[in-house]
Amino acid sequence: MAILSVVFGHMLQHSTPHPYLASVGFMAIFGVDLFFCLSGFLIGRILMQVSERWPQEQERGVMQFWYRRWMRTLPLYFFFLFVELQIYWGGASSLSAQRAYLVFAQNLAWPMPSFYGLTWSLTVEEWFYFLFPLLILLSIGFGKTPRASVLTAIVIFLVIPPVLRFFLFDASEWDYFGLAETNWLVTVYFSVVALVFAGLIPFFSGLSPTRFAWFNRFVKYTSQIAYSLYLGHVVAFAACIYMFKRLGCYDTIYPNPWLTYPIFMALVYLLASFTYFAIERPLLTLRDKRPKVDANTPIKAQVPN
Repeated sequence: MAILSVVFGHMLQHSTPHPYLASVGFMAIFGVDLFFCLSGFLIGRILMQVSERWPQEQERGVMQFWYRRWMRTLPLYFFFLFVELQIYWGGASSLSAQRAYLVFAQNLAWPMPSFYGLTWSLTVEEWFYFLFPLLILLSIGFGKTPRASVLTAIVIFLVIPPVLRFFLFDASEWDYFGLAETNWLVTVYFSVVALVFAGLIPFFSGLSPTRFAWFNRFVKYTSQIAYSLYLGHVVAFAACIYMFKRLGCYDTIYPNPWLTYPIFMALVYLLASFTYFAIERPLLTLRDKRPKVDANTPIKAQVPN
């Protein structure tokens, strides 16, 4: 549901939407909010499990976590970043701007450039993956238990980001429901929405499959390729629009959303399926073949000759 709401919201922004649909473009931002909560729930649960071994593994355990996360997120991100650089340079025409995208600094503490705008959320996630485990390890180093260290990191992340957002954030970029008047309103908005979606996670996790097998397969497959869908759907939209123009049917198809949307979605799923099976899944298989760190084995003994 999260990825489809993002794709649908962005599809409305890249088309001539029907009047009945034009008012629901905000679904994209709600989809990202839900993504954040789901990611935090899943990754948080993983961290609570693996951090139990970190008093013995120390930095090796953190590096193992980073390796598994970044093998999941970075290769596909860099692939689509390269594709975007080939088709659209707006907002990233300088070398310094492009370097920022390599280290997820495109909107670290400043407005997001127009180039590959959906990666603003990846910046948030990747820095979370980097900093949150470090806080846990640092807390363990001060003598706290792993569980207490996780709770300490959670409290820090609940307090510091809203404070920084209040003082550093440019609210004018997020004019949702007229909230861009003050940073205070936007800070409250993001925090409250995140808490609401977090509260809904137990409900969603308790849902059972429907009696329609085809629908269950669709949901499962969409979840499987969700990351590819997220990174590539705007590229697919651009490819569709380019194809319409090249074929001379832009003026006929593009203004009609009932013709445009099925074509958009078909190409979105086609591209996501290709990148998942050609890039994402092989690298995940390679990642999972790597032996896990054994805290009782010296580092030299873990490195094959």
